[in-house]
Amino acid sequence: MSYLSLARKYRPQNFDEIIGQEHVATTLKNAIKMERVAHAYLFAGPRGVGKTSTARILAKSLNCEKKSGTAPCDRCVSCKEIQQAISMDVFEIDGASNRGIDEIRNLKENVKFSPLHGKFRIYIIDEVHMLTQEAFNALLKTLEEPPLHVKFIFATTKPYKVLPTIISRCQRFDFRRIPVSSIADKLKDIIKKENLKVQDEAIFLIAKAADGSMRDAEVILDQLLSFAKGKIAPSDVTEALGLIENELLFGIADCLLANDKGKILDIINTLISNGKDPVFVTSGIIEHFRNVLVAKISGEEGLDYTAISKDDYPKLTEQGRKFSVDEILYITYTLSAAMDLMRKTSLAQIPLEIALVKLAERGKLTTLKEALDRISAIENGLSKTRVSGPVRTDNNIPTPDMRMAAPPANLSHGDIEDQPVPYAGPAVAKDEILAEKDILLLQKIRELWPKILQLIKSKKMSLGTFLYEGELLKADRNVLTIGFTKNNLLHKETLEMNTNKKFVEEIICNVVGDNIALNLEVVENLETKEKEPLPDGGNTAREFQSAGNNKIEPIVESALDIFDGRIVDVIERKAEEKK
Repeated sequence: MSYLSLARKYRPQNFDEIIGQEHVATTLKNAIKMERVAHAYLFAGPRGVGKTSTARILAKSLNCEKKSGTAPCDRCVSCKEIQQAISMDVFEIDGASNRGIDEIRNLKENVKFSPLHGKFRIYIIDEVHMLTQEAFNALLKTLEEPPLHVKFIFATTKPYKVLPTIISRCQRFDFRRIPVSSIADKLKDIIKKENLKVQDEAIFLIAKAADGSMRDAEVILDQLLSFAKGKIAPSDVTEALGLIENELLFGIADCLLANDKGKILDIINTLISNGKDPVFVTSGIIEHFRNVLVAKISGEEGLDYTAISKDDYPKLTEQGRKFSVDEILYITYTLSAAMDLMRKTSLAQIPLEIALVKLAERGKLTTLKEALDRISAIENGLSKTRVSGPVRTDNNIPTPDMRMAAPPANLSHGDIEDQPVPYAGPAVAKDEILAEKDILLLQKIRELWPKILQLIKSKKMSLGTFLYEGELLKADRNVLTIGFTKNNLLHKETLEMNTNKKFVEEIICNVVGDNIALNLEVVENLETKEKEPLPDGGNTAREFQSAGNNKIEPIVESALDIFDGRIVDVIERKAEEKK
């Protein structure tokens, strides 16, 4: 007698033997008991979860000659024929090879014939999504109003490819992936009946590798019985299926905690040398850290949501206590990005190794929250340095006695080495703090620049105009650098005069609230971006040009400032035109 595989030998024969689909079995049993069986059903779900088996059980229950309640007897002629797939009343059709309109036309011609033995003529179409659109359309009318003796049962792994008009004419049942624990229990029952020797850890690994499919688990068990020739151990499962041992995954996580980059590279090199695909290894590490996250968040209740044994779960919980949630998320995101890169290169091992070395160095990285807290602390420190009173706007140049006091020592560039950083968190390099302070200071000056120009222009019109032509470049240790093009060399030289430079520095100091030194540079090219109009405060050369006059020389503009003059003819002409 030929060998019968475990998947066929232990196929469910009644509704009570269906595993993991209790919602489907209960509904169908009640429908049979209440005689409310629909004319068409659609069974949708992953492979190997019992869709076709449930369709056969439903067909046997409907046509059984000696059924008791909802369970088929499995002894009558109809039950035996359906079980052996030779029934003349139950037709199992492969949708992939019978997908054309001609096959559906033949089906429509045959549905009018009455059943031979049973009560119903039943059509089971597997992978129904493979039918062409024309075939679906030809089936619509028959499916909506079939003869009373006809039932349709469709099965598919891709329900989204089935036409909505077909789905709307069927009762749909969504089959679920079978939990690892349920698959393991079923395997133990099969092992007991077959008098096999399989370790519990090996059973769990088989159930995990099946990925929710009972049929896959039975096929894997069949394969391992031929591989091991005796008692099946966990090592046999990992070797035959090419799985990654849990101990190696725990070891990689421990290496990341200990920053042991050398050992990580050794583990990865060993796995890949043994024939493991780098993408497969990466997905295994990602899955492990997903389980760590579940164990960290859910505690003991997370065992039901992780494909891991009870013996290994305490170690998973222990690792969860050592990693923060942000670290786990960062690790999974980094490895996912590395996996995308692996698929685009033939050197898939390199992105994985680089990603793991980077993750081992993650302690040197600053989290987003820490960076935001650090910037917020520096901003709070800068806000304390602002002038408490109003800014002077009279024509008297502010004297040193009128300036605000020096900034607090804990934010001064000179004393920052001796003072604690106003931030409660990991130690931060001095240069990083100074760089952040410079960025914030430049941003603050940019915001206040129109006000600074207005004050300077109200006191010395030419200096305000000259500064307007410059561009704020950077702030470095309280030194503000302003750039000018070669066309504006006169502007730069005028502003560099000792009295002018000191005057501008004191105005900036009063407005910004910090001791600022001025540095003027000649730049080859400045970014050409639109500037805001020069603030009001007097008649400048720019106003003179906007009135349609020729360009005024800078020396004339300086004279206007020195003698507190104005261009009378333009102003009077405008006044007369308004009158």
